[in-house]
Amino acid sequence: MTSIALLTDFSDWLSPMVVKELRQGLRTRLFGGVVLVLHALLVIITLIGGTAEDGSEVRGLMDGLITFVLFVIFPLCGFSALAGEIKANTMDMLVLTRLSAGRIVLGKWAAIVFQSLLVTVSVVPYIVARYVYGGSELFADLSALAFQWLVSAVLTAGVVALSTQKQFWLRALVLTVPLFLSGITSMFRVMTGIMGRSTSSPGASEQNIWMVVGWTLGGAWLIFALLSYGASKIAPAASLLSVTKRWVNLGALLVLPTIQWFATQGHDIKVVLIVVMVVASIDALSEQVHGLPSLYLPFYRRSWWGRLASWFLVPGWMHGFLYSLLIVLLSCLMVRFVEGPVEGARMWLIGCCLWFAALMAQILSFRRQGDYMAAMFAGFFILYVLTMLGSLVMLASRYKDEVQWMQWLLPSSAMTASIDHSHVSYFMAGLAINTIWPVILMLFALNTFRHTRSARKEALNSLTA
Repeated sequence: MTSIALLTDFSDWLSPMVVKELRQGLRTRLFGGVVLVLHALLVIITLIGGTAEDGSEVRGLMDGLITFVLFVIFPLCGFSALAGEIKANTMDMLVLTRLSAGRIVLGKWAAIVFQSLLVTVSVVPYIVARYVYGGSELFADLSALAFQWLVSAVLTAGVVALSTQKQFWLRALVLTVPLFLSGITSMFRVMTGIMGRSTSSPGASEQNIWMVVGWTLGGAWLIFALLSYGASKIAPAASLLSVTKRWVNLGALLVLPTIQWFATQGHDIKVVLIVVMVVASIDALSEQVHGLPSLYLPFYRRSWWGRLASWFLVPGWMHGFLYSLLIVLLSCLMVRFVEGPVEGARMWLIGCCLWFAALMAQILSFRRQGDYMAAMFAGFFILYVLTMLGSLVMLASRYKDEVQWMQWLLPSSAMTASIDHSHVSYFMAGLAINTIWPVILMLFALNTFRHTRSARKEALNSLTA
């Protein structure tokens, strides 16, 4: 009797969304063309580097080529990853396959990241050849390549998350300006030695370990935050995905600055806090409101502390405002403890910038409830225009001392204004004036909270029934 060997495909243990997208991606002409052109150019560059006396320019050309492929080509593959499904009305078909919103978004992202990982691994022989020719450090170059791929994965997550937006201009704007500039900046930091090529100090190796841990955890958190944002946009209205997002973001606010503290010996935690604060707040303030009893019921089952947690964790921008207020206050306290009260006050002004944009979003989307992300970016644009106009007035005025108070009227200009002993009163007045933005936004949140009273009442009645 012969035994029949079961043929198992990787689709049995890997997500079917990843399998489908990865197979389709590997068969496209774009992937094949990118791989062929990249390797042809790398072969030529490697041969030139072997014969050149000074290989610094050749190395820079190779790093720039790899950076362009990982930071631009592969992230752009996810530009319409979910927008195409939404536009073609095939999202309901994907839901019928019992795939959750998170698995759908994760599959779209993982398929692109696996392709970029394949290309990244294929580049390693050229890095080794460059080391053989001399003039480079193998471990530092491989570490930089690994972090290039990590930044590429983060950028891809941002592109896939933004592909849930129907507005083409919003996706193009966000991709062109913040995401790629932040990615390129991160790459420059890696290439200029932030990974610790210099180990002259006694504690340098320990700091490098903390830096690697911080970059890895920070990248993993950003990927989760961006993909969970995209998943929440296509998830059912009764989904509690926002609860997990907010807990993870709160944990990142506490863990990532602590790692940065050990990596830099007690310095430079402000940048980490700003990134976490901005990402978490924009996500929370742009959530659509669904007045469903099922959103409040899991919290009301947990007595008084569950009801208290519901004020911050229930999906919806009005609860997201309280959550962002908590995030900003914690950030201000940590920065004040490390860098002093002035820097802590500037963190509060950064929060006021976020709340100003959220307030503009509520005003601009008054007749289109739920379209808060595009309206928030319009709010940031309004803040930018007003700040530039104020700066032009300050530069053109002959009486700069008399109009000095104007730079404290907006949180963005007050945040960057210099402070000395003669302008302390202006700074305190600026803090008081800009606090009006969260106060007004609180009034909008209370009005929205009042409209969801019936959902909370029904959730309470279901517990007592």
